[in-house]
Amino acid sequence: MKIGIIGAGYSGLTIAKELIEKGQDVTIFERQPYVGGMVDTIEICGTRLEKYYRHIFKSDKEAIKLIKDMELEDELIWPATKMGYLTNKTPYAFGTPISLLKFKPLNFVQKLRFGFNVIHIKLINDYKKLEKVTAEKWLKDRIGDNIYSKVWEPLLISKFGEKKDKVSMAWLWGKIKLRSTSSTPEGEQLGYIKGSYQKITDKFYKYLIDKGVNINLNTSVNEVVKENNKYIVKYSNDKENRDEFDIIVSTIDYRSFEKIFDKYMETEEKQKIHKVNYTSARTMMIVTNKSLTPFYWLNIGDNDIPFGGIIEHTNFIDKSNYDNNHIIYISNYMTEDNKLYNLSKEELLKEYMKHLTKINKEFTIENVKDYYVFDEKYAQPIIECNYSDYIMDDKLKNEKIYLCTMPQIYPEDRGMNYAIKSGMNIANKIIEENKYEGLTNESKKDKKNTISNTI
Repeated sequence: MKIGIIGAGYSGLTIAKELIEKGQDVTIFERQPYVGGMVDTIEICGTRLEKYYRHIFKSDKEAIKLIKDMELEDELIWPATKMGYLTNKTPYAFGTPISLLKFKPLNFVQKLRFGFNVIHIKLINDYKKLEKVTAEKWLKDRIGDNIYSKVWEPLLISKFGEKKDKVSMAWLWGKIKLRSTSSTPEGEQLGYIKGSYQKITDKFYKYLIDKGVNINLNTSVNEVVKENNKYIVKYSNDKENRDEFDIIVSTIDYRSFEKIFDKYMETEEKQKIHKVNYTSARTMMIVTNKSLTPFYWLNIGDNDIPFGGIIEHTNFIDKSNYDNNHIIYISNYMTEDNKLYNLSKEELLKEYMKHLTKINKEFTIENVKDYYVFDEKYAQPIIECNYSDYIMDDKLKNEKIYLCTMPQIYPEDRGMNYAIKSGMNIANKIIEENKYEGLTNESKKDKKNTISNTI
């Protein structure tokens, strides 16, 4: 079979790997000049560094397997990390039983209720029981308004803004269930590739090229038309081109997918796509000569601070890897009506510094040596109640057009591991559903005879 894949993020690359290893003819189209999607990096202080903070969990079996397949197992490290929570402009250690007992914003009874509630969530195995109710209602009913407003509400606001009261408890369950697998009494153990995840991406790219995958970078898919049960992909790079495929796989966001495949979608499929909304990510990376806090990950619990998290990468990976500079990410999810959405990077830094200096009075603009802003418009699907009722199937009805994109990772949350996992699942489904396609009449007869002789 000849298969065309739109998008060269980790799901697209994984689909290509699985299919080429099973003898298929694979071509990838990617509008960017690089592969890897949101695992892209830039050069910082003489080394590569992720545009969007990056780590893996102990439970990320598919990502760990890929690292082994790319012969990078010796480069995978598991540093201890410190997690924190900021409330009333004061950062507290958070994420371990001991840190919870020392967490002053909650009294003793509230600490017990919060701790037992988290344990309760971790013990739930069937997310379907949780998807019919919002996280807000579920939590308030069990731990009360006070604990909810002090801990959980700011986290939901930081991720979903004004949509926070629409988010299903199934989404929060996925986050807590996932992170619990990497917890130790001393804190979370998170994985990182020495020298950045660019090492995986580079090896992955070379592996696919060596196996015969055609990877077209700087290439936009303009249209897909169907002729004689074949899909003709019209695309442009330096010039207009076209290629013919038996099967198409899309790994791009729903909005872009609909523009290309509208004429192949049924009314019900269009309705499902329109029900899924996204929040955008604006991530600022700051290179400084001073540390901000002792934590790797600091969740922001103050609703007057306009960002959701501070990830100090050099509290995870030693600053000696970056010429002794400190690397700080400011994580922010927002919709287009947020006043910060269209600010320039200079304006955004000015706004953020008002709050960073309150968190650490000794941290000023003079400490900032360089900074960058990276935007991802379709960063996070908003998982509302009863999401499984309107999640898109992974194949359009009556077509050989498959979907493998972030909203379909549910109930797991977005992340590199689940991009890999969903890519593997889609590739296996393609092979299973089309296992007799492309065989000659003679080979089909031989296959039938072989099966008959084994009965």
